[in-house]
Amino acid sequence: MQRPTMKLKDQLYVEYSKDQFAGIIVDPIAEPDLYTFVEDCKTNGARFYGYQEEQIEHFAKRIYELRKN
Repeated sequence: MQRPTMKLKDQLYVEYSKDQFAGIIVDPIAEPDLYTFVEDCKTNGARFYGYQEEQIEHFAKRIYELRKN
């Protein structure tokens, strides 16, 4: 398993620090992995280890997009 790059993790920590993902609404049917990730962070805090780099990249990108909209 590869470790996520620090830049991606930093981006997620910044997004998390805004409101602990309280403002992020994810459709559990359309994006079950992202939904699980966001809900886990809401419940257990910012824990970004244990995910592949591609997953972290996707999560960071989607969270950023969801915040824009």
